[in-house]
Amino acid sequence: MTRFPLTLERVLMAVALVLLALIALVLTGTWQSADWLPAEPSHRPAVAAKAPTLPREELPSLANSWQTPLFSVDRRPDLQQSGTQAAASLAGLTLTGVLLDGTVQLAFIKPANGPALKVRLNGPLPTGWTLRAISPTSATFGLGERNETLTVRRLRLPAPSTSPPLSLSREDLHEPAP
Repeated sequence: MTRFPLTLERVLMAVALVLLALIALVLTGTWQSADWLPAEPSHRPAVAAKAPTLPREELPSLANSWQTPLFSVDRRPDLQQSGTQAAASLAGLTLTGVLLDGTVQLAFIKPANGPALKVRLNGPLPTGWTLRAISPTSATFGLGERNETLTVRRLRLPAPSTSPPLSLSREDLHEPAP
């Protein structure tokens, strides 16, 4: 019985010595040598085809990029200058809703074709019209001296029917047994 604890002591002593040796090797930096990749050849083959380059933009055309912060609430997409002219009227636009809240005044516009628009008070439409006034049921847009007002369509239920409701007589309720 005394033999077992002596063997266990020797095994634990050997493990402790191995661990101490490993700690000493790590602390002295034995395994810190760098593994370098082989050197690249000094000459490279010439590239046969040139990579396509992006067109250069002139500095004035990028002025909006630094004059208006990227995440500003007033930032709007640039209007297309080529072929875009101010619309003569607001025909084809529908006022779908109005948001009036303390500091926020928005009009929601749906064009006949295209995505819905959200316009702030004194903000422009892509056609050049400017939102000048908002009320709970309408929005007034202006272009130069002209003003046009869009109103929210109020959907209503149809008028009640004038025909009498269907009624069943007692005879219809009690059918004779076959």
